[in-house]
Amino acid sequence: MGVGRFQCAIEKVLGAAVSCLMGFPSAAAPWPPVPQQPKESSVAASPRITVGVELRLRDELRDNADLQPAEDFEHFLGYRLRLDLKFRLLEQLELFVQPQDVWLADADRDKVVHDLNTNLHQAWLAWRPTGSARWELQIGRQEFIYGEERLIGAFGWDNVGRAFDGARLRGRAHAWSSDLFWARQVSVRRGGARSRDGHLDLSGAYLTRAPADSPRRLELYGLFLRDGMRTRGELLRQPGSTRIFTAGFRFVHRPARGWRYSIENAWQFGERGPDAHRAAMLILTTGHAWEARGKPRWQLEYAFASGDDQPADGRAHEFHNLFPTNHLWYGYADLVGLRNLHALRGTFAVTPHAKFTAELDLHAFWLAAARGPWKDAAGRVLGFDPTGRSGREIGQELDLTLRLPLTRHLHLLGGYSVFFPGTFARSTRGSELHHFGYLQTTLRF
Repeated sequence: MGVGRFQCAIEKVLGAAVSCLMGFPSAAAPWPPVPQQPKESSVAASPRITVGVELRLRDELRDNADLQPAEDFEHFLGYRLRLDLKFRLLEQLELFVQPQDVWLADADRDKVVHDLNTNLHQAWLAWRPTGSARWELQIGRQEFIYGEERLIGAFGWDNVGRAFDGARLRGRAHAWSSDLFWARQVSVRRGGARSRDGHLDLSGAYLTRAPADSPRRLELYGLFLRDGMRTRGELLRQPGSTRIFTAGFRFVHRPARGWRYSIENAWQFGERGPDAHRAAMLILTTGHAWEARGKPRWQLEYAFASGDDQPADGRAHEFHNLFPTNHLWYGYADLVGLRNLHALRGTFAVTPHAKFTAELDLHAFWLAAARGPWKDAAGRVLGFDPTGRSGREIGQELDLTLRLPLTRHLHLLGGYSVFFPGTFARSTRGSELHHFGYLQTTLRF
């Protein structure tokens, strides 16, 4: 990327921010993941204004994404520039604006975002009653991050990311915090594709108990998804929209050393178009961490998401994974999502130096319902055998991840993944190994 291109991008992002503030429309994961909150900045700071900049470059290589022997090697460079502007308008009122410029070089599929490359990722107002630390109302375009982002996340790995237009009321009392929210996912158009039919609306409540002096954390949630895209269902009946309610909990015990464990369980009911919807998911983890030299740690995880073993009976049983940040948990190759799934993951990690962490993940994937489809996190069908004769084994994936936080401002992330297709994948998609590698550089000021 040349100096002129970089300078042009800076000018576009600054222009978008100024346009937003003037009232004109703009032209436009460690283990566990860390919420992407507005960052404190060393570029410019005052009691009234805080400015931050993030530049991220990621070089990616993929081979045999379709598991077929035909040549389909891909190489592209993902680029994202974000500008953080935080204004303390009043003692109890704060404005945050985050424009971004996004490109994928050498790849046609994601070059167009919102028809232009510069867009407004976040822009919200936060109001806190004077003298109170208990209540906060946040209105505008914002990221939502809850739990481990298995159901609601900012999708930070993606160059564009995910944001919602909506409102969130947060209350705090001792160890408890509670969120009530309504939001509509920001529509992102890629590669010149037309806008999807119907809006995706999310509302609900999320309660968290996290005592400051305890390694334990409890989360309770009720979420309601409304998808305005009309579908005809399994029996091709009168089209209808999707309405799904998700109720669940997550309990975590994660001390700095010793045994760790967690459980998350959620149930869904509602309608997918004209079909009745009933589904469930379960996540179980256990592991151990040591404070010895190298800080070794291991973890075992089991993930289950129900599938539909009768795809033509007018009743939907495939779990809907809502708005996840996916590959942190089901493989960096992003071939598997929390839908119609049995998954096992073993992780071993060491931190021999404060500026170096290595992680090794081994995944094994099976279909929960042999007659249901294999889907990725976005719900795209990668394989389907309605007869069930292809078996359940999707395959295995090996991920090696290296993290190097070299300085406060410079972080490197590199990794290599290989996917080994199982009997189901070989029968419905292909038998070639899928390779994925990347090197990511992040600068924050």
